[in-house]
Amino acid sequence: MSRIQQKTLRTVQLALLSAIIILLQQIVIPLPGGLTLSLVLVPIVVGALLFGPAAGAILGGVFGVVVTLLVITGRAGELSTMMWIANPALTALICLLKGIAAGWVAGLLPRLCKNNAWVGTVLAAAAAPVVNTGIFLLGMLTVFRGVMLDFADKLGMGSASALYFAVVILVGVNFIVEFTANLILSPAISAIVKNIRKTTR
Repeated sequence: MSRIQQKTLRTVQLALLSAIIILLQQIVIPLPGGLTLSLVLVPIVVGALLFGPAAGAILGGVFGVVVTLLVITGRAGELSTMMWIANPALTALICLLKGIAAGWVAGLLPRLCKNNAWVGTVLAAAAAPVVNTGIFLLGMLTVFRGVMLDFADKLGMGSASALYFAVVILVGVNFIVEFTANLILSPAISAIVKNIRKTTR
């Protein structure tokens, strides 16, 4: 395959992964106990493994743009709406930054363990939700601390500490479920990446 053909194929594959991200962001799988599961980070990890940190960052950026649009239209929940009203620029920055950073790190870690592709895949799958959630938590505990505490008051949890509310209530079990799902799916991600690499040689 010529270099031009490889670039064209890569562009098409990134566009396809971007479309999957947009679609998956609209789909939330309900779980028992009021929990939800989103698999939107999976195509970001696949793209990061296939094409590296830059592609992971691009796909994470697509994710961030979609999240930002959901916030603007009021479809991302009351807390996100409160954040947008308080500071639109910082809200958009956090939405974009957490996605871009998650994709970039997911593409970077496998390069640190080139001798073991499976370990690289597991690290990428685990890192994406950790970075994505970590940046969100950092934003809530710093620049949006006041908004978060106002939201806690609305829920009747004003007596809870900011750290407890952020980690347990805002992130809580949903993060654990999504993190675990990414780890469980890592063999499937690895198989997808291997098959795509074989067909593009």
